[in-house]
Formats: sequence, structure tokens, C-alpha cells
Amino acid sequence: MGFWTWFWVWVGLSVLALVVFGFIGKSLFNKLGAAGHQAQRLAQKAQVLADAMQNKPSLERPQDSILADPTAARARLIALQKSKVKKQQQRQRRLISSLKRFNPNESRFH
Repeated sequence: MGFWTWFWVWVGLSVLALVVFGFIGKSLFNKLGAAGHQAQRLAQKAQVLADAMQNKPSLERPQDSILADPTAARARLIALQKSKVKKQQQRQRRLISSLKRFNPNESRFH
């Protein structure tokens, strides 16, 4: 192979390398543009949030419902405690009845 053959081979490889580098550069440019767009959207949202934090509305403390009617709240508490005790007693009765029916000769693992 002569000089001109190698010359054209290297010229072709150089052009191909430049084309590949161009595609890589274009891809990076597109990604940079997308990141810039997201940064712009984030800046807008951050500005809205900063404005909202500067203009905080004054909040009033809500009225306590327990202080309004303490007798109803106390009655509800007593009823809740009674229902808990009743559930515990029912569970205990179920456990005792299941233990009364226990058969040690019966097993799932035989």
C-alpha cells in the first residue's frame, strides 16, 4: 500500500472520529439544556415558596373541645376504659375455654 492509501485511511478515521465527537458533544449539550430547564423550574418554585414564607398568615389557636364540655369527655373516657376491660375479659374467657378443650395426644406434627 502506498502513501495515498494510508493518507485516505487516516483522513477517513479522523473524519469519523470528529463525527463521533460531534454526536457526543450534541448529546451533552442536549442534557445540559434539559438540566438548565429543570433548574429554571426549581428556581420558580423556590421563589414562590420564599414569597409564601415571608407572607405567613397569623394563625389563632383553636378552641379546645375538652375544655368546652369536660363531662362528656370524661364519660367517653370511662366508656372506653370499660370496653377495654370487657375485651380483655372476653379474650381471657376464650383462652380458658380453648385450654379446657386441649388434647395433648392430638398434634399436627404426628
